[in-house]
Amino acid sequence: MLAMSVTQYRLKLFVTLTLIGGALFSIGDWPDRASAAQSPTGVPAANDAAEFFEKRVRPVLMANCAKCHNPKAKMADLDLTTAEGFARGGESGPIINKSKPEESRLLKVIGFEDKLKMPPAGKLKAEEIAAIAEWVKMGAPWPNAKSETVAATDEAKWAKTTREFTEEELKFWAFQPMANPAAPKVKNSAWVKSPIDAFILAELEKKNLRPAPPADKLTLLRRATYDLTGLPPTETAIKDFIADTSPKAFEKVIERLLASTAYGEKWGRNWLDVARYADSTGNDEDHRYPHAWRYRDYVIESFNNDLPYDQFVREQIAGDLLPAPNGQEVNRRGIIATGFLSLGAKALAQQDKVRMLYDVYDEQVDVTSKAFLGLTMACARCHNHKFDPILTKDYYSMIGIFASTRSFKSPKEFVSVPLTKPLVPKAEYAVYEKTLKEHRASEKKLQLAQEEIVDRQKEARIEKLKPRLADYLMAARRVYQDSVKAEDVAKASNLDPTLLKKWADYLKPGAVPRQHLLEWHNAENPAATAQAYQQRFIARLEGWHAKVSDWRAKYQKALAENKSLPDKPTFAAGEDRFFQQIYLSGKGPFSVDEGDKTKFTAEEFAEIARLKKELEAMKKKTPAEPEMACAVEDGELVAQQVFVRGDHNNPTEDAPKATPAILAYHSKPQQFGTGSGRLEMAEWLTQPEHPLTARVMANRIWQWHFGEGLVRTPDNFGKMGERPTHPELLDWLSREFVRSGWSIKAMHRILMLSSAYQMSSELTPETSSADPENRLLSRFNRRRLMVEEMRDGLLAIDGSMDWMMGGTLQSGTGTDGENDGKRLSLNPEKLTRRSVYVPLRRANLPTLLNLFDFGDATAMSGKRQLTNVATQALFWMNSEFVTDRSHKFAEQLLKDKPLSDAERVKTAYLRILNRAATEDEIANALGYISGFKQKLTGDAAELKAWQSFCRVLMASNEFIYVD
Repeated sequence: MLAMSVTQYRLKLFVTLTLIGGALFSIGDWPDRASAAQSPTGVPAANDAAEFFEKRVRPVLMANCAKCHNPKAKMADLDLTTAEGFARGGESGPIINKSKPEESRLLKVIGFEDKLKMPPAGKLKAEEIAAIAEWVKMGAPWPNAKSETVAATDEAKWAKTTREFTEEELKFWAFQPMANPAAPKVKNSAWVKSPIDAFILAELEKKNLRPAPPADKLTLLRRATYDLTGLPPTETAIKDFIADTSPKAFEKVIERLLASTAYGEKWGRNWLDVARYADSTGNDEDHRYPHAWRYRDYVIESFNNDLPYDQFVREQIAGDLLPAPNGQEVNRRGIIATGFLSLGAKALAQQDKVRMLYDVYDEQVDVTSKAFLGLTMACARCHNHKFDPILTKDYYSMIGIFASTRSFKSPKEFVSVPLTKPLVPKAEYAVYEKTLKEHRASEKKLQLAQEEIVDRQKEARIEKLKPRLADYLMAARRVYQDSVKAEDVAKASNLDPTLLKKWADYLKPGAVPRQHLLEWHNAENPAATAQAYQQRFIARLEGWHAKVSDWRAKYQKALAENKSLPDKPTFAAGEDRFFQQIYLSGKGPFSVDEGDKTKFTAEEFAEIARLKKELEAMKKKTPAEPEMACAVEDGELVAQQVFVRGDHNNPTEDAPKATPAILAYHSKPQQFGTGSGRLEMAEWLTQPEHPLTARVMANRIWQWHFGEGLVRTPDNFGKMGERPTHPELLDWLSREFVRSGWSIKAMHRILMLSSAYQMSSELTPETSSADPENRLLSRFNRRRLMVEEMRDGLLAIDGSMDWMMGGTLQSGTGTDGENDGKRLSLNPEKLTRRSVYVPLRRANLPTLLNLFDFGDATAMSGKRQLTNVATQALFWMNSEFVTDRSHKFAEQLLKDKPLSDAERVKTAYLRILNRAATEDEIANALGYISGFKQKLTGDAAELKAWQSFCRVLMASNEFIYVD
């Protein structure tokens, strides 16, 4: 196919099929991966669907529908409390259209689009309707439908916050103490390099299976290098490893990689998925988190320094409450670490501020329980957990901890302000605040003085013009509607032509209607409307002038007495939007340009210029803000109560701070003191004998090496999660983790030096039949590179990578207009820093990340979904990023003049695919390049041919997948 006689058509066909095959058909080549593939794009896995239903849908149905549509009442022959009732529908037929979900009658009824509108008490909230619509789109999954019948009228079932646990619940595997198993005896003891191997081999031998043969050295090197650093091995690393024939050659590789700063960047990124890290609040306003990057850098540094995991947990939950190291006043690292709690999504403009706060507390419970316990505790917000023995009271006992923790500086403002904390001593920060306050007072004084001159001039003008406001409105209508010159109309009506033109430009209808002008544009009698506008305007102006006059008197008095200046009066737009827009906004037809000399006396204009100059000089002297961090801190203690169905307006019994009751059976219950309870919770989580903390993290480490965890639902160790494939091995690893001093790097060594890790991904007919999903670990899982590894790998290959660590690429604070380009995340295809440093705006994640299953950075995710879609293949075909990488790499190959073309091909294979090219591959490549050049003209023909060849390698399965 790469012969020298290849035609342009065949070239295009070859490249297209190679690229599409690489992205679409790769799983088909590996049947063991096909069966384990995740759900298609947009369709959540069963676990996610169950959690979505329990948290977002069932509470709405029970609160708004079940009183009338339950097994007893069954109004309209409709029961909305069971899966069977939902599927059957009512007397009017089915309520869900499975072939066309968007046309479901249920959605029309709750959307008030049907003659029948439900619920009768009033339309559901927009977010509730959206949640039900999303659920219907999923196929209306109803978890545990066969065994569950919910009687909504049985209030006791929903409100019961204490109960006896069943024997089955008490004996559930995840809640049992960690066992201390010995490695089992196996027949093929020669294969056992580590106790890990014994546990795995014992299960394989039960099925009469043999483990896959060892991976070759280059495959193992590539696997280990991507696993630990997220980057491809360098040519030097490849040659050194091949040359090292000592028994400890691979051990040396591991130590070198663990010592690399790139290790923390790769494994820090793994944890940032768990911590749902992003650089903005998402939701309605999507405000920047200006200091979020400090938490990201803390995570990277923690992995590089092998911070013991128990300390890592304590710092993220309660770092601000831990003593500072070396007798320092401020625990910088501890404060930064609490970014784990503070950096979740927040609906800052939510006007039900109590609900906003409890949504944040709920999110903090969710990320904490999943990240460290592997439990979906947030599912118990509205009722006892439907599957696990987690009570609603357990949930609110934990909520009380976070409700007693401050996450906001100003939660009650129209747009709430998240908390940031200084990383300097209190005295130093107090000096800064005092200086800043004085500076802003001076700035305010200058600004108000400047505005006062402009305002007086505007007021003087308006006094002359207000009696003729209606005349200007009618004349302006003629100018923009009848296309008459403003000068002619002004002359005929004795109006100011400049002001008239300003009015005409302002009143002319635009693409987007302005609410305050709709009455004018829709008026049947424009003259009468103009007179009404004028009368309302004059009345509003008199009231406004009275308010401003009162303020001026107070302002002058405060100025004379050197006291704090009173704030300038504000005008609520809702009072009179027309007046606010045309007179006060600074953009209306009455506005005065402070740079227009003709509008001021010489003295006034000189004074404005002086004030502006002084104000600019003042702004340059603004004191620099000390180092700050997005963090939390202990706040006012809250005596938390259980909320019936999660409604904060319906509190019932007290829910004092406590750990989940089910875990008290097998772990020491935690006593809580007088603070928020975060420190006590952190201490409880990091007990060496805790049944979940070590297990959950040991499983995560295993998954990040082997592609699948021993528990394949890393965030859910509950009933709806999967059972461990090797429970004894999981407990052995967890014990070993604790024994190592909670060292993650020690775990890397244990795992990677095992025969299990060093197996090839070779699939035999026997293992394909007996172990199709590789649950017995009969071979190593082949995996696709993460999107960060693809991008960073290409930047490393062509030498474009900027290796600078830490810091931020995001600038500014607050939010931007909904259609403002500044609201977009920076495009990683235009940057050369490692992917972990690309700022993430939650509301607008980069297209590249979305394309390759990055996730939404809103909900924590210990395991990314895997999709294979056509757009991924199109990325490799059309992306400018891949074009640039292949172009630059081809230039480098051609600059190496001493190299022959065959040597260049060998270099390309070594750098991109990390292996030597075969003789056939060299011959085919040279034929492809020669044939490509024959179809081109000009000096760039050779470069384009080599670039095309490099791009084919970069887009191949062999680059995109790691064996």
